[in-house]
This record gives sequence, C-alpha cells and structure tokens, in this order.
Amino acid sequence: MKHTKTMDSLTIGFALFAMFFGAGNLIFPPFLGWESGGAWLTGFLCFIFIDIGMSLLAMIAVSRQEKGAEGLTGRLGTKLSTLLLSLNCLCIGPFVAIPRTASITYEIGIVPNFGALSSWGCTAVFFFVAFLLSVRQSKVVDFVGKFMAPVMFLALLVLIGKGVVSPIGEIGPAAETGAVVRNGLLSGYQTMDMMAAYIFSVAILLTIRQKGYTEQKAQSALILRGGLVATALLVVVYGGLAYIGATMSVSVQETMSQPQLLILLTEQLLGKPGMVLLSLIVAFACLTTAVGLLTSIASFFAEKTGIKYEVLVGGFTLVSWGISNFGTAAIISMAAPVLDLIYPVLIVLVIFGLAGRLIRQDTTYRFAAFGAFAASVLLQIGTLFDIDIFASLLPLSDLGFGWLIPAGLFAAAGFMKAGSIHR
Repeated sequence: MKHTKTMDSLTIGFALFAMFFGAGNLIFPPFLGWESGGAWLTGFLCFIFIDIGMSLLAMIAVSRQEKGAEGLTGRLGTKLSTLLLSLNCLCIGPFVAIPRTASITYEIGIVPNFGALSSWGCTAVFFFVAFLLSVRQSKVVDFVGKFMAPVMFLALLVLIGKGVVSPIGEIGPAAETGAVVRNGLLSGYQTMDMMAAYIFSVAILLTIRQKGYTEQKAQSALILRGGLVATALLVVVYGGLAYIGATMSVSVQETMSQPQLLILLTEQLLGKPGMVLLSLIVAFACLTTAVGLLTSIASFFAEKTGIKYEVLVGGFTLVSWGISNFGTAAIISMAAPVLDLIYPVLIVLVIFGLAGRLIRQDTTYRFAAFGAFAASVLLQIGTLFDIDIFASLLPLSDLGFGWLIPAGLFAAAGFMKAGSIHR
C-alpha cells in the first residue's frame, strides 16, 4: 500500500504539474528574469508565491470541503455560488484559457518553424487531439500524469540544462527592487492558475476516488502530497527559465514581447533543432492544460445542467477553436477586465477556507467578497475612464492588490455584524 500511495502521489503530482504548466505560463519566467537582471531571484520568488503558492493553497482549501469548490463558494449563497463558479469556468475555459493554449501553440510552436500556415487548420488539429483525450473522462489524469507530463518535463530539462551549463551571456545589474517585486507578483497573478485550481480539483478528485480513496482525509492527504510534487517540479522549471532569461539581460537590450524573447533564447541556446524542441514543449504544455480544463469544466456543467459530458466536451471544443483564431493578444485583452473582477473574490474565499473553523459566519465571507469585488470594480472604472483617484485611494493598487485592504475591512465589519446577530 505504501508503494501504491507513492506512485499515486507521483501520478497526481505530474498531472497537476502538466495542467498548471501551460498556456501563458511558459513565457512569463524568462521575461521576468530578463527584466529583473541581477534581482531575478527576488522576482522569481514573488512569482512563485502568487502562482504556485496560491494554486496549492486553493487545491488544499477545496479538498477540505465536502462539496469541493462549492463548499467554498457556497458561503456566498446558492445563486451567487453557481454564478461565480460558472463565470470562473467560462473564463478559465472556452472563453479565455483553452483558446489561448491553441493560439500560443500556433504562434510559438508552428509559425517560427513552418511559417504562417492557416491558423484555423492548425488549431483544428490541436483541438481534435484535445477532444479525443478529454472525451474519455476516467482516463485523462492517469494519461496526463504517466505519459504526457514526464515527456514535457524532460524536454524542458534539456533546454534549461543547456542554459545553465552554457549561459547565453552575463547577468546584468539588478533592476529596482520595487519594480522587480511588482513585476513578479503581477506575472504570477496573470497566470490565473489559482482560478484553474478551483476546476482542476473536479478531475483530480474524480481520479482519486477511482483509485479507492473514499475518505475525505485520505483524499486531502493525497492532493497535498501530489501538490508538493507538482510544486517541486514547477520550481525547478520556472527557476531555470527565469535564470536563463536573466543571462540575456545584458546581450538583449531591444524591446520585445514575451513570446519573442522565448523564441530568441531557444534559438541562441539550441539553434534550429532547439526550435523543434520548443515546439514539442509548447505543444505538450498547452495540450495538457487544454485537456485538464476541458475535462474539469465539462464535468462541472454536466452536473449542473444534466447535459451529457461528451456533448459538453464537444461544444466547448468548438467554441474554443473559434475564439483561438483571434490570437493570443486579443484574447488576453478582451478577458482581462472580467478576470480582474473574479480573481480577488476567489482569493478571499481560499484564504477564508483555509482558516476553517476560525471563520464560521457566512456573513463574514459575504462581506469580504463584496469588499474585494467593489474595490475591483472601482479600479476597473478608473482604468476604463483613466481616473487615477481610485488607484490612489486604494493601497497596493500598483501591485494589482488594491482590493486587499477593502476586503479586510469589510470582513471585519461582517464579523462584527454576525457577532451582534448571535447575541
């Protein structure tokens, strides 16, 4: 049984690694290292805390709930819970993250190697494979964990190993500390991995139960062990990519986008064969993320609507295919305002969920969530109409956390109100 638990932990860990490491995540660490220079480690640690750290905390918080993710969001009320989870699933699924997996595969994996082939044709092949892997729901996590993830991880180690043994150049002077911290936090925030943790838990818990772990305590323990495995793998990969980016901080001075920097560092390290390797890495990273998202989101809506799982997988695949052809930049631009409103509320629920019995009143949850949401709305209005007053009135806005203090203040008000009611 001990051996079985170890193997199950590794399988779940590699599956989580593959699911989280995809879409835009591949392009963030090298760019962060490049702009941080000698302070790349500081930026990397901030990135890791927000991205991997919050994702693991979300998985743990969800696993402690008898009703999964709905155990957290349900504290807001049934209707708001369903609305929040549905919006989360649609944003991190067929409207944003799933289309982005295909667009990035096309822009980084296809165009540099084969030229501007038809995006519609290339993304059609991508989503056909994703559909085939997702439609067999019970096998997806095992397949991802045992086969796809290890291949992707080994390919990444080849690229990172070459960059460590034969650095591209010298690491430049450290950037200003405040800017490094801000960029690290915002990069981790933009990955949206914590949002994905809410829905990845559906597929992960399904697989865990199929392996014979029926008790909630055993399920939480396996998720924690698997999460630590995934965290270790992601730290190695992200840290390596951030370091390689830092080694380009002197030799590369011209302004470029994140995908362009990733392509350039691959060419300088491994030449043309390296571009083929990068295509493999991008394809596996994005495909595994797409499969994980399709599986989890279809499972969620199948339970809520009664529509067959296979039908939902097909429908979400088609929608994602259409949106993916708008291009990565357009997808991110269109989705950013909505994501900025949802993400803070989900973070508040995770923090409170980890507090467990210390915060029992639903009123406290609701007040805190409202405070985070209201502050986020004000910040979005300020951005939309170029009004600086909201950002200046809300501390930490420059780091993307202007909602944090309002959430805390409203939580305190909710706690006091709940206390007065119970008296």
